[in-house]
Amino acid sequence: MKNSKRLFTIVIVFILGVIVSPYIRGQKPSEEAMSEEESQEEDGVIRLEKESQELVNFKTAEVKKSPLIEKISIAGQIAQDANETHNVFPPRAGVVVENTAQLGAIVKKGDVLSRLKVEDQPDPIAVESPYAGVIIGDFDTVGQKVETISSLCAIADLSKVWANFDIYEKDIAKVKIGQDITLRSSAYPEQSFEGKIVFISPRVDETTRTIKIRALIENSEYLLKLGMFVNGEIISQGSQEYIILPASAVQTLGDKRVVFVKIGDGEFHKKEIIIALQTTDQVAVSEGVNVGDVVVTDGAFLLKSGLLKDELEGE
Repeated sequence: MKNSKRLFTIVIVFILGVIVSPYIRGQKPSEEAMSEEESQEEDGVIRLEKESQELVNFKTAEVKKSPLIEKISIAGQIAQDANETHNVFPPRAGVVVENTAQLGAIVKKGDVLSRLKVEDQPDPIAVESPYAGVIIGDFDTVGQKVETISSLCAIADLSKVWANFDIYEKDIAKVKIGQDITLRSSAYPEQSFEGKIVFISPRVDETTRTIKIRALIENSEYLLKLGMFVNGEIISQGSQEYIILPASAVQTLGDKRVVFVKIGDGEFHKKEIIIALQTTDQVAVSEGVNVGDVVVTDGAFLLKSGLLKDELEGE
């Protein structure tokens, strides 16, 4: 198995070497230059020609100190805001003779929902909506007798909706009431929906070790439907500051984690780092780089492949 992995690594590095080798060192150097270059490479310095940087969309960034930002991803479901959901009751007992609105209709306050035949009125009376919103509950059927305590239908304001989630116990300390959350739905892959956390359950589910949380989400265009599955992302930012690097800047060489620090035009120095904390997108570094260093963020693998190629050629 180890031989197979080594063979795979050799093949990959060979291919990358063939592609980028002319750009890493440029034209064949003189013997004196080769001696100097070998000395540099032994110190972890590697050169990358401008053409190669453009070829791989090479990018660098200055090292800064900031709190570690962690993204918590959770899956949930849309529901109506129970505080903005209302039942509509008839003003008088009677028999339903007409329903003028339908399930899913958007109504304004004062719109006629139904008409009832009552005992002392020659003409049916109108039942008007006391609220603005969306009809989410079925009407009583035509011909059915209703009382003043009978709900004709339910209306909810869906311009804002709830999103209910189960979050793992290990992540709950990173979530607070009022915290921002971003939602995405497979129905609208190019669109996001913003909201805030409004409820955190005091109870942990003993079986799943999860805690129920709820967010109030803006839905002014009524795109989010009741029962729709959504994915939420909560941004958690700690109070302690660290030297922060993008995860893409960090490469693995054997059992070491390294980055490439720019030390000149087209020259980069390999530096071993020690990681204190890590998320999917960022790493907090305790040793190895300093604030103000310029590290390679995109294209670091190209430099790593150059070093590996030299190591393989030297064996």
